[in-house]
Amino acid sequence: MVAYSAAKDEHPPFSGTGEMGNLIRRFDWSKTPLGPISDWPQSLRTVTGMLLLSPVPIVVLWGADGIMIYNDAYSVFAGERHPQLLGSKVREGWEEVADFNDNVMKICMAGGVLSYENQKHTLIRHGMPEPVWMNLDYSPVLDESGDPAGVIAVVVETTKSVLGQRRLRESEGRFRALTNAMSDVVYSMSADWKEMRQLDGRGFLANTETPRIAWQEIYLFPEDREYIQSVIDEAIRTKSVFQLEHRVRRADGTVGWTSSRAVPIFDERGRIVEWFGAASDITQRRQNEEHLKLVVHELNHRVKNNLAMIQAIAMQTFRKNTDLKDAQVRFSARMVALGQANDLLTGERWAGASLRGAVEQAIRPHCPEKGRCVIEGDDVTLSAKTALALTLAMHEMATNALKYGAWSNSAGRVSVSWSAYLKDGAKRLRIEWREEGGPRVQPPDQRGFGSALIERGLAREVGGEAKMEFLPNGFVCTIDASDSIYASH
Repeated sequence: MVAYSAAKDEHPPFSGTGEMGNLIRRFDWSKTPLGPISDWPQSLRTVTGMLLLSPVPIVVLWGADGIMIYNDAYSVFAGERHPQLLGSKVREGWEEVADFNDNVMKICMAGGVLSYENQKHTLIRHGMPEPVWMNLDYSPVLDESGDPAGVIAVVVETTKSVLGQRRLRESEGRFRALTNAMSDVVYSMSADWKEMRQLDGRGFLANTETPRIAWQEIYLFPEDREYIQSVIDEAIRTKSVFQLEHRVRRADGTVGWTSSRAVPIFDERGRIVEWFGAASDITQRRQNEEHLKLVVHELNHRVKNNLAMIQAIAMQTFRKNTDLKDAQVRFSARMVALGQANDLLTGERWAGASLRGAVEQAIRPHCPEKGRCVIEGDDVTLSAKTALALTLAMHEMATNALKYGAWSNSAGRVSVSWSAYLKDGAKRLRIEWREEGGPRVQPPDQRGFGSALIERGLAREVGGEAKMEFLPNGFVCTIDASDSIYASH
């Protein structure tokens, strides 16, 4: 039990107020090595008065035994040990850390000082051992002779701060693990977006380890910055989420696309202090979308061309042909050829078609037997327009060969060959259709659809000319094409 003096001190030796000031004045110090307050040296009175006025937890450990005198703030730290700690020996009052306090007393009573930051101790609290962290500063208190007579200790418990920082680090660690598991770019921006504080580019964008002011020059293209900035300004003005798909300069310097989303972080007053965001690499998706747009545009164009071609075929087939049944057969055959040409192009996604494939598809079905159709030449890829026109032209010539030319008897044959050559430094392609061994050829009295398709339509599509010769020993068609016939990649 704590003993208190029954007598009142009419002249208090120090002016400390509060609970501890009253307790210290009333305490029976005569039962301690310090003796009555009236016998205390001035140095002890002074340091006691000082600690009572301090809002910081302070305890004085006086004499070799470290008799404890402390203030109100320290009594809160002492918890259930208060008020029994007052006037007790420090090694006994804090028995579980007696060795630590013994070292403190030895060093400071020898004139040394000690300082600890977030020093961990295990103290008995609520009857159970409990880890506690403290900032501790120990200094000697000199008596009138200038020798250390005690130790003054400033004790600030930092347990909440240490545990809070630990939880924050753990949370940051979990968050970092989460972001590392993501494939998205992660970034943070200042409140006004003028400074990029950090960016983890995931190999898609260049990393930013230190804050950058000129981030727009690094990641954005000049022609895109004004619009992107306008979206940023609106998000800042409305304190809302920033969200935009836009172009970026990738880590390798090439053009990429990203879907970026950033949320504002607010302080307790509702002011934006930072933005945190994530950005996905959508480059492939955008490229696919652009390709799809081109395909749709090309498809629309091709459909219109096919419709126009069907109309022209119909007009040429039915206009002068009085035999309706024959006209229907011809029209049907030409539609089949057009459909096969489209099938060939569809297989190549309308990016172009093989010259050999176009020729074979057009004429093989008409060839009477193997050996009477010869196709020669190094394969090349034609543009879609050229392949379509060439297939139809080859179909017309194959049909005529079967009806009137080299394939109308049992001995004639057709050879199709092509070769590239240079003219005035420009690359050109010569395609030749040659018939041999068929009936004697007579030039037709009038030109039909096939002749018009070859001489005018095909010549226009190949950017050159198509020449038809009705020689006595066989029909010959020579097509001279510019390099515009080749598919572009």
